[in-house]
Amino acid sequence: MAPMTRSHGLMPLPLSDGRARPNQGFRETSWQFAESETRSERELSEEPPSSYDEEGDMDLRGDQEDTEYDGHPLPLESPEDHEDILHPLREAANRVGREVEKFAEILDRYNPQRATASDEKHEMTVELIGLYHEAAAETVKHLREKHASERRKKDGLQWRKKMRGFSVTHDDDNMELEDSEGNESPLSEQSTTLEDLERWEEEAHTWDLLNRLVSLRFSSSKGEANAIAISRLRPIHQYSSEREIWDNFLETDGLAVERKTVLQWLKDTADESGEDIDVLVQDLQQNADRGDIIAHGWLHTKAAIKGKKRLHSSPQSLNPTLPSLQKGLLNASGTEPLITQLDPDATTRQKRKLEAQDEYFERAIWLGCYEMLRRGKSMEDIREWCLERTEVWRAVSMSGFPDDTLTDDNFGTSGSSALWRRMCFALARKGGGDEYERAVYGILSGDIQSVEPVCRSWDDFVFVHYNALLKTQFDNYLQIIRPQPGISSTVSNFGVFDAVQFHGDPNSAGKRLVETLKIDPRTIRETCHPMKMLQGVLVANEFSHFIYQQGLALSKFANAHGISSLIPPNKSQPEKEDITKYIALDDHDSLRVLTHVLLVFMALGLDLGGIMRETEVENVIVAYISFLRLAGKEELIPLYCSQLSGKRKYAILCRNLIDVTDHDQRITQIRLMRELGLDVQEFVGLQARFLLGDYNDTTTGYPATGNFKLLEEDSSGHFGTTRKVTRDFLGDDPDKVERIDMLLIRSLEWYLLVDGLWSETFTVGSMLYLRFFKHLHLNAARTLASRITSNAIAKCKTRAILGDSVDFFALESAEDEDVTEVLDGSGEQKKLLRKHLLAEAKSFRELETLIECLDHLETVSSMAVLMEEEGASAERNWRGQLAKVLLPMRVTMQPLFKGWLLTCPNDGLQMEFKLLREAYLPETLLAYIVSLQFAGTVLTRDFLMECMQISALIAEENSDLLKLFIETGRMQELVEALAMASKSLLLITSARQASGSRSSSKKMRLKGFTQSLWNVKP
Repeated sequence: MAPMTRSHGLMPLPLSDGRARPNQGFRETSWQFAESETRSERELSEEPPSSYDEEGDMDLRGDQEDTEYDGHPLPLESPEDHEDILHPLREAANRVGREVEKFAEILDRYNPQRATASDEKHEMTVELIGLYHEAAAETVKHLREKHASERRKKDGLQWRKKMRGFSVTHDDDNMELEDSEGNESPLSEQSTTLEDLERWEEEAHTWDLLNRLVSLRFSSSKGEANAIAISRLRPIHQYSSEREIWDNFLETDGLAVERKTVLQWLKDTADESGEDIDVLVQDLQQNADRGDIIAHGWLHTKAAIKGKKRLHSSPQSLNPTLPSLQKGLLNASGTEPLITQLDPDATTRQKRKLEAQDEYFERAIWLGCYEMLRRGKSMEDIREWCLERTEVWRAVSMSGFPDDTLTDDNFGTSGSSALWRRMCFALARKGGGDEYERAVYGILSGDIQSVEPVCRSWDDFVFVHYNALLKTQFDNYLQIIRPQPGISSTVSNFGVFDAVQFHGDPNSAGKRLVETLKIDPRTIRETCHPMKMLQGVLVANEFSHFIYQQGLALSKFANAHGISSLIPPNKSQPEKEDITKYIALDDHDSLRVLTHVLLVFMALGLDLGGIMRETEVENVIVAYISFLRLAGKEELIPLYCSQLSGKRKYAILCRNLIDVTDHDQRITQIRLMRELGLDVQEFVGLQARFLLGDYNDTTTGYPATGNFKLLEEDSSGHFGTTRKVTRDFLGDDPDKVERIDMLLIRSLEWYLLVDGLWSETFTVGSMLYLRFFKHLHLNAARTLASRITSNAIAKCKTRAILGDSVDFFALESAEDEDVTEVLDGSGEQKKLLRKHLLAEAKSFRELETLIECLDHLETVSSMAVLMEEEGASAERNWRGQLAKVLLPMRVTMQPLFKGWLLTCPNDGLQMEFKLLREAYLPETLLAYIVSLQFAGTVLTRDFLMECMQISALIAEENSDLLKLFIETGRMQELVEALAMASKSLLLITSARQASGSRSSSKKMRLKGFTQSLWNVKP
């Protein structure tokens, strides 16, 4: 994936002056890994608990005490020893679409962290919400086009089932939904289903709700805007219209405005996602058995009444009390008595029925009216719909609904409106038999009981309660603002539902309603849907509490089968024991939404619990970041890590980028960090420290002591020796390195990408070598030496320090060049700086030398075995290659003969350096003598003469090697090895003297070596 295009400029990191940065401390932690098949070797690399919240000094030692976190034992030391505890994220990553990139691009473009002024930050945050809503709405649009046929079929099935008590003429309940073809959504790249459409609709609704509530609750100039609005209000007097009273009510009651906002959102979402009303009533209309006629009332009942009147030859209305009509006027099926009059109240007044076809027609009309009220259609639209069906009386009854979309002409007087709402309440509770008729009057009156039977969703129930609350609030306001004794006494004679009293404390009514719906059997299943859960939280204004509980749930998820360091364990438990009631780790879509909602509230300054809850709240972002890595979206990780607090941003960043191995990708990551204002030096410096802290070396003793063996007995006695160097002692497979060792090596590679950090780079490199040598991870040490050489580090770092890129050879040989500049002082300063640089790198270079020597020794031993296997005939072919290998081996061995690893950067390393010398140096020198002896037998006696020189070096006064061999008890082995080399030299020299051959290199003669001493005549 191409790196993101950013709208803001680069923030280049100033070049370092070469001075060592203070060491940032770390705390002992644990970290888990798991294998992955995704690109860039994205095995899960998790964050250590609390490794980002403490500072301390860090040296080269790894002897921290073994601890436990919250009473839990530390995890296994090897990352391959256990499964990935966050594997659901990996499964979800395989289904990720374009939406994660789109949302990240929007966040990057309108990142509130870049704003300096509070007003600008607020404006960017509001714009951010709007763009998220647009992105979700655009996806919904494309998915609707693709799944339109499936949606129509599913809605038809649901509505036919909903029409309980009314069987339909064509039952398609067993109809199978077929996939429709269409263009892919711009955000969703994978194949989609109808469930995807429904999920995206819920997400779009959530962003819409958030947008409305943020504008209401977090207005940047809320106080000033309210003052201006109130100043523009006309004072209420006896001639004020109800519209003016309604406006005054909304401007002076913030709770009413919030409820109206939620109510309007519920109306708009129902209208936006609901099926066309004419389509909804189509089945009922067809069962009314009237063809295409949608008007003219109860046609079948009217025909039956007319027929009965003709039979009785009566021009008057039929009297239902007549004995001849009590059993003589029945419906077509002969089971129920029919009404005798056609006025709207006939069924209620006479307690009689309509013909079945007319009951379908009646339900269709009331269903349409209910849906139009539920969707917030204007009174004009409702009346027009009723008039089309010649139901004028219904059009007249659709009034008394205070709404700011109406004109002043739509309102009556405040008293008459209040009285009408009470009349509607009476009709809702005691009116007609159709539940949709009762629901219509229930909405108009602000009732709950009469509307709930037709509610099909969580949205419907919230609508019913908020509608009732707002109606009651307005009625109470009317009684206060304009008391009218005459009308009030009349109004009081009619009952009304008091929703405010029903819900109790007005300020917490929304919260209690949402909680009630969570346990209501009718909505309990829907409230478990993540988006519906989040919508309820927003309505109840409980996001701060919810996000903390969500963070606890994620912690419990992550630590269910082992200790997670990415999301640390917490002793506190979420309030719901069943953690499936929260958003799970594998629900990456909900994690994406929840993460971005959280970032919005963080930018708005919502109180999320302060520092005491910071870790739990940020667990949501951390889980999403881990998902991004598993999905291969590494370029997005710095953006989200920058939203975290304190050191945690670097802890998460380090662990999620450790498996990025491509050089260009690493450069891109560094660039992105700089653009986001992250400290790239701190990121690089903390990476290895966190790893070493996560996998703290708690091994007692020094495993390499007594276990580092290079020599074995040679029973063949070939080449006149009884010992030989073990073949492939570094390992059969050069690429076989334990994962934790490879991660440590990668962490050091990041140091080469930033300027400065000279001392820290070599310090961390020395720590890695010491760890590898201690545990005999020689293959890891060889990999480190091949991938990150001291000269490569020097060339990367010296340009920023010295102004030129040089290696160590140039650093060591440049001292004489500075003498001419001593007069002006610059030469002396450069010399001192170079000495300092060399001193800082000394330990690393000495450790690097050891593994280079071992690598050469292994190569020579492998050649010796091959030459032995192929016999004397092939020996000539190998000699040239052997000579090429011996030259660098002899060069790299020279630093080991004097003062190797005797100087320590700090006192804490002195003992470890001593143990390493005792474990490795004697065995390495003995193997070197054996290798020289082998070379002397197949190439030239000069190598045997060099063995004699080694004996002289060791025997020198104040030799650190002589003392070392004595202290380790290896002196006898050294003497025997030198004796065998001298014996070989004696025999070979004598044999060649007898044959008259004479061979001695000019270089050896210049050194004063002569072979005449070894000439022994038989």
